[in-house]
Amino acid sequence: MTGQDCVLLVLGAGLSRRFGEDDKLEAVIGQRKLAHHLLGTVGNFNWQQKRVVHRANGNWHEAYEEAGFQSLINAASERGLGASLALGITGLPPETRVLVCLADMPFISTDLIGTLRAASEAVPDQIFASHSLDYRGPPAVFPVSDLRTLDPDSENGARPLLRRARLIAATPDEIRDIDFREDAQEADRRMRQAESASLAHTTGLGKTTKEPSSQEKRHRQ
Repeated sequence: MTGQDCVLLVLGAGLSRRFGEDDKLEAVIGQRKLAHHLLGTVGNFNWQQKRVVHRANGNWHEAYEEAGFQSLINAASERGLGASLALGITGLPPETRVLVCLADMPFISTDLIGTLRAASEAVPDQIFASHSLDYRGPPAVFPVSDLRTLDPDSENGARPLLRRARLIAATPDEIRDIDFREDAQEADRRMRQAESASLAHTTGLGKTTKEPSSQEKRHRQ
C-alpha cells in the first residue's frame, strides 16, 4: 500500500460549548482561522480522498472544499464524535485506512502526519495514534473495519479503539487543542511569535553584503 491508499478525515462538527457561543473554529489564530492551520500541514501529502465533517453553520469549511475536500454536514452534532466518525467513513471499503484529524489542533506537524502514514503503510491492519505524556489520540490512523465497530451515538468517539493503538511520539505542543477562549488566546500568542521569528529569519537571509564602491576601495588602499 502507498500513502495514496489512505483517506484523510478532518472532524470539525463539535458544539464548542466550553468555548462559548461562538464557533471556535472561526477564531483567528495568528493570521488564519483555527481550522485552517491544519490545511497547510495535510496539503503536503497525497490522499485517496479528503473529507471534512462540519456543522451547517459557519464558513471555515469553505477553504477545505476549495482544497478538494468532500464536505459532509453533521446535522446531529449533539450526538458526539461517534456520529461524525460514522458519517465520515460512509461508503468506504472495509480495507481502507483513515487518518483522523481534529480541526481544532493548529500545531500538528508535517513530520507527525508523515510518521503516522509510514507506520500504517507498514502494518495496514493496525491502529496508530499520537502519544504525548498522558495523551493518546488524533491524529490517528484506523482501518475502516475497526471504525465501523464503534457506537455512532457515543460521545467517546474512537476512544475504545485507542486503548489498543500503537503509539507514535508527539510533542505536547503538537497535540495541543483549543477548548476555551484562553486556549485560543495563548495559541494566538504562540503562533504570532513563531510567525514573527520566521519573518525575521527570512528577512535576515535576504540581506546581502554591499559591494564597496570603486572610491571606497581606493580609500582602503
